[in-house]
Amino acid sequence: MKNKIKILYQFATAKLKTPNGENEVLKRKIFLQKNISNNVSLKISVPNKGPGSIESDYDEAMAIPNVIESIINGEKNGYDVAIISCFSDPGLEACREKVSIPVIGSGENSMLLASQLGNYFSILSPFDNNSINFNKKVTSLGLEKKYCSTRGIGMTVLDLAKNKNITLNKILTNAKKAVYNDGADVLILGCMSMAFHDITSIIQNKLKVPVINPVKASLLTAESLVKMNISHSKKSYPSPLSKKIY
Repeated sequence: MKNKIKILYQFATAKLKTPNGENEVLKRKIFLQKNISNNVSLKISVPNKGPGSIESDYDEAMAIPNVIESIINGEKNGYDVAIISCFSDPGLEACREKVSIPVIGSGENSMLLASQLGNYFSILSPFDNNSINFNKKVTSLGLEKKYCSTRGIGMTVLDLAKNKNITLNKILTNAKKAVYNDGADVLILGCMSMAFHDITSIIQNKLKVPVINPVKASLLTAESLVKMNISHSKKSYPSPLSKKIY
């Protein structure tokens, strides 16, 4: 194995174009560097066009071409693994068709991990209406019996990143409902703007249940897959036929 595992950390949104975007990307870069092993090098890739946040199917569709192109280039440039930094996992299946290196979806990875840690997981989300897409994802993963709810905290994705204390208080209010009303015994932070506040330990200490940070989970999964020398099955994700794109 190489001396350094090379991870491509792929943003799905044009974060640098958003208000306070440069500071937010810098904050995330520092957080990522703190949570990788000494034998890992990481590059952040931020699209220069596309939506500033993903809060709908339309936003996701607009983001997907940039994600696919960047991850294809990442494999060509020698990266060992790619992570899509968005809980909606835009372009995940298409990327797996086009490349052979492992491609990790932050949302998919978190849900699969949650299913191993308890009987029922709940997702904490910016909006309640995210539950529609999350329900589809849960069904596609065969996790219906493990999933109990999505709890929206009533904040936009961009607002989530602004104030850690406000975000934490709203998350805690809805996390309590997920645990005490819905029966969740595992919680997932269902948005990167929540995850980069690094608040999982606070929630865990208050509610006494595991809380999955999708950023940390995807980084460790990426490293593990490279160390095990395994990637996604090409029987499930066959390479598409070469064709001219008009």
